[in-house]
Amino acid sequence: MRVFLFDIDGTLLTTKGVGSGAITQALRHEFGVSQPDCNLSFSGRTDCGLLTEILQRNGVEVTDEHCRRLRDRYVSLMGGHLARQGGVVLPGIRALLTRLARREALVLAIMTGNLPETATQKLVHFDLRQWFAWISGGNLHPERDDLARRTAEIIARRYGDSVTEVVVVGDTPADIRCGHAIGAKTIAVATGEFSLETLAAENPTETFANFSQTDEVLAALE
Repeated sequence: MRVFLFDIDGTLLTTKGVGSGAITQALRHEFGVSQPDCNLSFSGRTDCGLLTEILQRNGVEVTDEHCRRLRDRYVSLMGGHLARQGGVVLPGIRALLTRLARREALVLAIMTGNLPETATQKLVHFDLRQWFAWISGGNLHPERDDLARRTAEIIARRYGDSVTEVVVVGDTPADIRCGHAIGAKTIAVATGEFSLETLAAENPTETFANFSQTDEVLAALE
């Protein structure tokens, strides 16, 4: 059995800053921050780590209670921001998922820095949720490599010795590095913030500009 772990933002879809918009509004609502500072890159990060850093940047004491409040408000606001700001599914994704899902002994799953709740909201909004058996999210660990290790443990518990290969698919250097951390095959796609050259420097197994050429991509995944 092969397990494919897809990232979401920049890999499957783009949401035009929906996350930063929701966090900005959450800071105003929960903590009265008049001019929230969320000017940092979200790419390749986990929400668990991001929310802690954002509290610090905005002068809010980092406590379990404050993290919970920011997280809960952020999750509650995400749906509205998705509805207003939208986004797009990236080139070739629907065709690629359709073809992969037809293959025997292959599981499609999500490994993302998003919280499971916001990951689900995004996938449902763009009609992609049905392709994925389960979601491993950024609540598991603030560091991406350790998130991958936790995900590898989930795979071992679910499927045992039947897994012959794990494939990590993502658009950031962090995706490639975390794949290496668990001994996975790594597929880089330059549909996010990072160039082909930057991604190639991380030595992924395969690198693509996008997934629009479905046959070519599938051949490389054999």
